[in-house]
Amino acid sequence: MALPCNNLNLNLYRVFYTVAKTKSFSESSRVLHISQPAISKHIQNLEYELNTLLFYRTNRGIELTPEAKSLLIYVEKAYNYLMLGERELQEGKELTKGTVSIGIPSYISIYYLKEYIKKFMELHPNIIIKLSTHDESILLDSFDQHSLDFLIISGEVKINRELKVVNLINDKYCFAVKKDLEGIDSISTLEELTLKNLLLPTKDTKQRKILDDYLNTKGLVINPLMECETIEMIVDYIKEGMGIGYIPRKVAELNDDLKIIEIKETMPEEIIKLVYNESTLTNTSKQFINSLINNEKL
Repeated sequence: MALPCNNLNLNLYRVFYTVAKTKSFSESSRVLHISQPAISKHIQNLEYELNTLLFYRTNRGIELTPEAKSLLIYVEKAYNYLMLGERELQEGKELTKGTVSIGIPSYISIYYLKEYIKKFMELHPNIIIKLSTHDESILLDSFDQHSLDFLIISGEVKINRELKVVNLINDKYCFAVKKDLEGIDSISTLEELTLKNLLLPTKDTKQRKILDDYLNTKGLVINPLMECETIEMIVDYIKEGMGIGYIPRKVAELNDDLKIIEIKETMPEEIIKLVYNESTLTNTSKQFINSLINNEKL
């Protein structure tokens, strides 16, 4: 029996999807290995077939028309399902091959997930684990672009009907110091800490903003000795005896060289979450997530 056909040209939609995502004919040419005039011709052909303008040409480049934005929603879903089907066929169902791509801040991968990943790789030695450890905003963009299978992050996530969010760990932040540093045992309040040499996350980080807001409620202001972009940097400088660092409590507990300063105030909490879209997961990624959710190692 013949299948119904409306002359759908998947190649045209592939070019449209790439141009829509890159917003650049030249970048699309590089990604698709097609000449720029050919890219333009493909878009013109699709516009002719649909009888719809898809892109505005501006001084800054190109912008999607409202019609193109509506079309992109469906094209993106179709494209992602095709890629998912391709990966499923390549990976099979026995976890003998495949890839799991995880977006995760580096300190979470080191201090919370390292042993778990090690165990998973021992059980499934042919599975490739890819860790992307950029800033969480970049990880969210990559996840939206479907270049990551799932995220393990502490930031806020806009929930929609396609996303699932599972809370994995609740961890409070704390102030920690090198164990043999003198003059620390007498500290018992935030106000006393503000007078010390503090090593804090940079002002543009979520952790620092939460801390500053919390201090404001107490009428306190901190002028840190040093601001660091990563938790790992803060830990390293604490170990050098350079000051008191603001880090997740679990990170401090896992470092034998550090001592937590116990103060009267209750410090802000961090919730580490698993974020994924079940409809775009391969069997390999599903197995990893199921094991992660059900495993006590976290």
